[in-house]
This record gives sequence, structure tokens and C-alpha cells, in this order.
Amino acid sequence: MSTEARLVNNIIFVKHGDKYSADHVNRLFEQCFWIWPDVKYFCYTEDKKGINASVNIIPCFKKPTLKYWWNKLAMFSEDFPVHGKCLYFDLDMDIKRDPSEFITWNGLTIIKDYWKDDLYMAPHAYDVHINSSIITWTAGQQSFVWDYFLSNKDYFMRKYPGIDRFLVHEKVPFNTFEHGIVNSVANPAKWDAPIDMYNGLKYDLQRTDI
Repeated sequence: MSTEARLVNNIIFVKHGDKYSADHVNRLFEQCFWIWPDVKYFCYTEDKKGINASVNIIPCFKKPTLKYWWNKLAMFSEDFPVHGKCLYFDLDMDIKRDPSEFITWNGLTIIKDYWKDDLYMAPHAYDVHINSSIITWTAGQQSFVWDYFLSNKDYFMRKYPGIDRFLVHEKVPFNTFEHGIVNSVANPAKWDAPIDMYNGLKYDLQRTDI
């Protein structure tokens, strides 16, 4: 395991709505626990039913009421009860082996979409070259992101179809992981990545081991 990866204090999941179930949380927890047995695990959710008791539940904030992926921004709030280095995974990630060689903490760090490297990005479409399926940051150092979002949240949620576009087009500072950390199932990579990401595709829990 890399020196950087040993720094992780918290691994966080977000489950809101019914697209993903407690089983997705539990499966991802089991995969992560095999690699990082000594960190704290959290799930930010409005429905804790069925989630493994080893995962600490953080109830969704009552105000503001957000839907789906917008709840991920709450992780940067000063009121989010975690301390230290944070590692976030979307629930449609399938961790096949230890990805620690790619994990870094350098401010706010996000995946770069390798499958969009050669695509033309029309300015009016607000498309971007990042994907927030994996994020690292240090608790308390990105609270300005949440505060800025709250300053005009209804406008931002109407303007952007997701937080990736919000981060890029509102010029939030971020860095990206090196290519190789993920393979997009919909857009297969040329490398053998430690993590398969379904990126919005239906993710059925088929594997039972790691």
C-alpha cells in the first residue's frame, strides 16, 4: 500500500433514493474493508435500513433538502461529522483489487474521464472531463464548496445536470487522479484497472468475492 493511501481516515458512501440499495453499500464496504480494515466507514443517507452495522450512518441534512447526487456536496460541509483524510466512492464501483497506488490527497481530487480525451466539448453543453465517482479531500478544507453551492443552490441545480459540471464551470479548484485507477464498463480502458465503474449503467451485484 502506498504511503499516501495509508493516510486515509474515512471512507464515505452516499445513498439517496432507490437507485441503489443497502446491498450496494454493504458490498462496497466489504470490498473496501478488505483493503482498509482500520479506517472509519460512513454512509450519508436518508434510509439506513439494511446497512451493515459497521458502517456509521450520517443522516441526510434536513435542510436543505436535496435529491440524488447533489447530496454528495454535503460531504464538504463544516457540519459533516468526519475528521482527517476522506475517500469517497460512488455505489456503482466494483473494486477488484487494491487501488492504493493511485490514491492521493492533493486538495480536492477527482477522476479524469479518459474516455472523453478525444471528444469535442461544446461550450453550451457544459460537458466536462471529470467524474466524481471517486473523490479525496481533507475534512474541513473544502467547506467553501458547500457554502458556495448553498449561496444559489436552486440556480445551480437548474443550470447543471450534475455536480461534475458545477465544479468545473463554477471554477472550483481540483486535481485529478492519474489514468489507470478505473475502467469504465461502458467505455473499456486499455489498461487493467483495479476498479470497474458502471457510470450510471445498471450495476447488479454478481461477484461474491474479491
